[in-house]
Formats: sequence, C-alpha cells, structure tokens
Amino acid sequence: MNKKKHIWGIIITKEDSAEEAKKAADTMKNCPYLVAIGTSSNTIYSVYMVPEDKKWWLKYPETLNEKLGAEKYKVQIVENAIYPNKFTLKTPQTETPPCGANCQTCKVRTKYNCNGCPAIIP
Repeated sequence: MNKKKHIWGIIITKEDSAEEAKKAADTMKNCPYLVAIGTSSNTIYSVYMVPEDKKWWLKYPETLNEKLGAEKYKVQIVENAIYPNKFTLKTPQTETPPCGANCQTCKVRTKYNCNGCPAIIP
C-alpha cells in the first residue's frame, strides 16, 4: 500500500448516545484503512487513509445523510497528507470484514467497482 498515492479522510459521526458511539467505534477499530478513532460524548472522530481510487469509500457515509434526513456524517478529505507519507495497511486476514459488513451483498460494490475489504482472505 506504500506505492500508490493515498488520501486521508476525517469522518465525524453523530450517534444517539455515548454508548452507541462507543459501540460503533468498536465496530470499526479493526478496519484496515483506520489510522485513529475515538469518541467524545455521542460523537465519533475517525481518521482513515485509503488509496486515491477509494476516495468514494470515504465520501460514501455523507451520501446517507439525505436518506436519514439528518446530518449524521461529516467527511473531510485531505488529499495531500504530509506526515506520515507512508502507511502500512493493517491486514488481519479474516474470512469476513472486521466491521461485520457483508461485501457479497453490498450494493456499492458494483456501483464503485469495489473488490471488497482488503482484510478478507482471498
């Protein structure tokens, strides 16, 4: 993952309670793209680093706001990361995505030509 250009995404997520925020953050803690995650009250702050061609993956949560009728997700893209300029992908190598998603039934997989989670054993 060090040879491609990478971009950062800072995602701020509002949950209904501090407990729900902690639970949602725990769900994402093993994501291969995750750099850092934490909560403050009912808000999750997460930083991801993805290959440039996965920019859609970072921006996708914001597309859900309209469906939810609320601004639950805010995404800030950082296209020119200065430090660290290299990132080693965490690859837990599991049979299912560490977040619990089902890549086989994911509707955005076809839309964005996604190969699924990089943590899945090929």
